[in-house]
Amino acid sequence: MINYQNQKVEANGCLGCSYANHEFSLPCGMAYEDENFTLSQDWEVPIPGFLIISPKKHIETFMEMTKEERIEIFELVNETMKILKENQICERFDVIFEEKPNRHFHIWILPRYDWMQELVGDITDNLGKVFEYAKINLKTKENFQAIEEITQLVKNKLVKEVKNETN
Repeated sequence: MINYQNQKVEANGCLGCSYANHEFSLPCGMAYEDENFTLSQDWEVPIPGFLIISPKKHIETFMEMTKEERIEIFELVNETMKILKENQICERFDVIFEEKPNRHFHIWILPRYDWMQELVGDITDNLGKVFEYAKINLKTKENFQAIEEITQLVKNKLVKEVKNETN
C-alpha cells in the first residue's frame, strides 16, 4: 500500500492487524488507541479529518464484535465526531462500515466538505471520485499540516475525555 504521503507501507498479512501491532505508522501518528481499537487518519486518502476506527483483533464484520465492543466503537465514533464539530473541522459526516471478505473491518468517519458536493454532486454515490480527486489534488504541504493538526487535536481531546470518564 502507498500511504497518503506517497510512502510505501509494507505489512505481513493483514494491514489492520499490522497497524494495530505497531508494525508501521503514519506520518501524523495515531489519534487514539485503547485495548480494543485504533483511530487514525485514513491511510491512503488525504482528506483532513477522514478518520478510521478499527478493532485491534482481526475481524471481518461488525457482528463479530462483542456487544460491549459494539457499544465502545459507537461511543468512539460519537466522541470523535463531537470533537470535529466542536472545533469547526466539519458539520456533517458520512459514517460507513466497511466489511470486505478477507479484510479487516473498520468504520470510516468521512467529513462532508463543500468541495465534495461541488465536485461530484451526491457524495455517497460518488465516493470513488471524491477519493481519487483527494489522492491526486490534496497531497500538499498545507493539507498534510491540516491532517497532523486534526490528528493531534483529536488525540488530545480524546485522552481528556477518557480520563474524565475514568475519574
